[in-house]
Amino acid sequence: MKKEKEYIRVKDSFLSMEFFSLFIEKKTELLHTRPKPKEENLPAYYEATNYLSHNKKGFSLTSNVYFISRKIMLFFKFKHICRLFLNPGKVVDVGSGTGFFLSGLKKKGWSVVGIEPNQKAREHAESKDIDHIKELKDLKIGSQDLVTFWHSLEHVYKLEETLYQAKNALKKEGILLVACPNYTSWDASYYKEDWAAWDVPRHLQHFSPNSLKILLEPLGFVQLKKPPLVLDAFYISIMSESQKGNRFSFLKGLFIGLTSNLIGLRTDNYSTHMYIFQKKEN
Repeated sequence: MKKEKEYIRVKDSFLSMEFFSLFIEKKTELLHTRPKPKEENLPAYYEATNYLSHNKKGFSLTSNVYFISRKIMLFFKFKHICRLFLNPGKVVDVGSGTGFFLSGLKKKGWSVVGIEPNQKAREHAESKDIDHIKELKDLKIGSQDLVTFWHSLEHVYKLEETLYQAKNALKKEGILLVACPNYTSWDASYYKEDWAAWDVPRHLQHFSPNSLKILLEPLGFVQLKKPPLVLDAFYISIMSESQKGNRFSFLKGLFIGLTSNLIGLRTDNYSTHMYIFQKKEN
């Protein structure tokens, strides 16, 4: 058995207070969270009233920053999607949470479906008439124009199988859109083990800008572009400062987030990227 190299050791400061190691896979530049919890035990790591993507509103300054940022970023998400598609089509959002993104697309004429394992979040989305399926493989092959993973691909238990199912769900020339943190960003190197975007063990894998290209090109995808999600740097930095117990976490987080974005402007290496791929082969 090939020996793996430990990249960093991280504490789950959000909930369990357990420690996890991240091991690097050199071929793909992926980091894998170890020990990997059993699939049936994972829901326990999400069972917190303040897990934001499963809630409808904020309850603190930091959480309100998240919800304000989410509203602003929705505009930019739609802007990119409108550039990719002349007309509304069919979309499935994996890790759809409370249905905020899908609800907005539905109003724009899209046929939408979500995949969300959390019952509370799913029920809220269903109250907005958002249909759900259990897995990507439940979709008809070649039926979707767009498959999205908004900060959810890092959570999936079977990564390669999920990407293969996403490929099957898409039409030829369909778009796969993934947003995820970048562990090679400046703010990740600044905060090291205190970087909030590690979010272990909920994040089972961690991506560099090269990781998805390496994984998806053999499946017949071509990367079109990777624009940054600049607001994420501010939120992640504020969360990182908060986890460190900094009294001025909001102000310092804003400063570190701004620094990370300015460095990203020069290096094209941001805290979070939105990776846009097109399926070229069946």
